[in-house]
Amino acid sequence: MKKYILILITLFSLSLAAQEFRGTWIARNSLSTKETLQKAIDSLASANFNTVFINVWSRGYPLWKSSVFHSHTGVYIDPLYEGRDILAETIAEAHKHGMSVEAWFEYGFVGGWTGNIPAGQKGPIFNAHPDWVARTQTGVEKDGSNFYWMVHTRHDVQQFLIDMCEEIAQNYDVDGIELDRIRYSSLEYGYDNYTDSLYRAENNGNPPPTVTSDTSWIRWRANKLNDFMQAAYNAIKAINPKVNVSNAPSLYSSSSYTAYVTFCQDWVTWVNTGLVDNVQVQSYVGSVGSFGAILDFISTMIPDKSKIYPAFAVAPNGNTIPPATLLQYVTTTRNKGFKGNAVWYQPDILAVNQYFATTIYPQKNYVPHHPADWRSYYKIDEIADQANVIREGTWTSSTIFGYNGASVYTSNSSPASLKYRFNVPVEGYYEIYAYNVVASNRSDSARYKVMYGEGAEQTVILNQTDINKRRWVKLGDFLLKAGERDVVILTNEGLADGRFLSGDAVYIKLNRRLSGSVTSIDGKESGLIVPVKKKSDFEINAYPNPFNSETLIKYIVQNSSPIKVKLFNLLGQNIYSEELIPAKTGENFYRINGNSLSSGVYFISFEQNSLSETYKLILSK
Repeated sequence: MKKYILILITLFSLSLAAQEFRGTWIARNSLSTKETLQKAIDSLASANFNTVFINVWSRGYPLWKSSVFHSHTGVYIDPLYEGRDILAETIAEAHKHGMSVEAWFEYGFVGGWTGNIPAGQKGPIFNAHPDWVARTQTGVEKDGSNFYWMVHTRHDVQQFLIDMCEEIAQNYDVDGIELDRIRYSSLEYGYDNYTDSLYRAENNGNPPPTVTSDTSWIRWRANKLNDFMQAAYNAIKAINPKVNVSNAPSLYSSSSYTAYVTFCQDWVTWVNTGLVDNVQVQSYVGSVGSFGAILDFISTMIPDKSKIYPAFAVAPNGNTIPPATLLQYVTTTRNKGFKGNAVWYQPDILAVNQYFATTIYPQKNYVPHHPADWRSYYKIDEIADQANVIREGTWTSSTIFGYNGASVYTSNSSPASLKYRFNVPVEGYYEIYAYNVVASNRSDSARYKVMYGEGAEQTVILNQTDINKRRWVKLGDFLLKAGERDVVILTNEGLADGRFLSGDAVYIKLNRRLSGSVTSIDGKESGLIVPVKKKSDFEINAYPNPFNSETLIKYIVQNSSPIKVKLFNLLGQNIYSEELIPAKTGENFYRINGNSLSSGVYFISFEQNSLSETYKLILSK
């Protein structure tokens, strides 16, 4: 009883506390191994940061397995990260701390960099589309940082970037997508053949001005970037309106709109007209006075300060700022009415991590643009917790460490299993992970049985010999009812002779992409949270989605009248139709087997009396 009252009091207190943005960027130098990434995130969590921007588009390559990029180039991911998925790894590691994750498109319109491509090439996207390369008046392509930029004004270039954003919004439980370098490399660019022709078509046949700083020429180029931001924002929100769409523009003056006059980057219009949810304005200056003056200038341009998270650097231009001065930056931000900061960047924060934890951010806090409990619904069953991890058969402590201490293992000499029991905090779709302990003598087909929904079960096979599959591996997205229940069983069934089966932690977290909003306390002693229902006819959800063989559709009905179910392909052709009688009012389930279907996008519709609803499915074999 006292425990539950304490939970309620804690949640209530958090809801009253002023929420504050505390973000930082994790770039390539912290991604070399899964362990390096995990340590970076753990250190930030210990210093009470609440958001990580994780690099997903860098130097002309995605850092996740991108079907969009592959469709253009034949390449899925940066070869340095082959076999991994940086975004998925970050989501697993950060969400177990309750932190938000924003997919950071660091390189924006940059399509290639000379440092990671063979001599004479410009990057995979330019191999596929040589006419996408941006140029100056004199025909120069490579800029002063050895970057090749894509033509900003081309619809196909813009759609390429939008398609990658959509891919992430559709497939990952991210909290946000941050676009970066949505600007020109300099005013010298914009003289490629496509932009020249487009400008002439829109300006009575006149060529672009030869004076690169011509005010009308800057305005025209900025408007094209504004059009891109509008299209990107609309596309992301259409897939998942919960995703925070942000940007990282720059401002280095207290009297001049430097991003606009230098890079055609009109981010003030983005904020004031709703083309972004918020921005992390880069003002990496070396004194509190300069920083405060820039914030005052921002206030003259942006009426709504809640949309601005001023960014400062721990070491601007390589000059490390004293810890006490960093506190002054944060205090200045607060005093001027802004709701938090972004800090450049994670490796530099390491040196002052303890000062952040004890002095700057001594208590945990939550991002202002989501509810305080947005990432609170996660639980980990550690292998040492024998009250919730029930062992049957013989399990031996291993010298190979797992999530938090020694893992265990078993052979096939007699039946053995581990049953993971969770007190699920709220009904919803959960990502379920196993902590995969890898060794050469382990099973290549460890069998995890997941129990979900209304008595449904699914067995997921993990390879415990694949070094790329170590640490947290996602078993899938599953509907879990609230309350105490068995969720996962690991068994040595089918274990080969001479092989061992590793056992360690299992972790569940609410998937916000698939679940309804969770916004209010139930009021009962359990302290459970009540999800807010969607206002739609059938409240359809599918899991998994995307799927590669079978998906289960959950739909809710108010009466038992017959329902017409129809499946359509992307061309609108009816694949099949069926009339069914709901088993009961309330929740029902409908299973789709995709074995006879080709990979692609499908739409399933439910019609009952005058009600109807259509839901998008993605089959990926």
